[in-house]
Amino acid sequence: GLKLCLQAAGRCMMYQCRMCCENPFAAVFGQLQKGEAPKGKERTGKGGGEGKRRSKKLAQKKYVRDEAAFQPRTEEEIQATIRQWEQYAHPRAREFFSDPELMAKVLTELAKGTDRSEDCVLGSEDKCVFWYGNITNDDNQAAIKMVKPGEDAESVTYVNRVLAFLFATDESFEKLMQLPKQPFKMSCDDQLCVHLAHIMLTV
Repeated sequence: GLKLCLQAAGRCMMYQCRMCCENPFAAVFGQLQKGEAPKGKERTGKGGGEGKRRSKKLAQKKYVRDEAAFQPRTEEEIQATIRQWEQYAHPRAREFFSDPELMAKVLTELAKGTDRSEDCVLGSEDKCVFWYGNITNDDNQAAIKMVKPGEDAESVTYVNRVLAFLFATDESFEKLMQLPKQPFKMSCDDQLCVHLAHIMLTV
């Protein structure tokens, strides 16, 4: 499965990301197909794979996405979560988001879109972390709005691709970049799970 970059960002060596040479946003984060504008939070419903086959690790207990049970983080909790996640961000992310505020905004959206009791980066891999933010219209994929460096307008991309770019090790990231520019498959078979550890390195 996907491995987290466990070195604190300040102790990692900076390097030039090979994937950021030409149209980095499309190459790294993928592109939504035409007509795949994200649905708003109020329109997401409960889709996304309840009842699907789970991986062996999750077979003992079935986790179900339940919007009625969603508990958003407070502003203080969001800031605390961001500070914790920033310690594990890979140098490629800090180089790509040359303005720290841009990366902080992305981390804010990730914190807002997941439950206050769950952690999509550092949480136990035995449990799904469900997405309660924007979802694509056509195929119920977790989606996020973010501003590309050097641009003012927001773009929409897939949450699991953003997570991999921000936190995956070099080895895992290089394998993921060989896959189609689509949302990554999740080992739990639920595409509205956004747990970093559930991202599959194969199609």
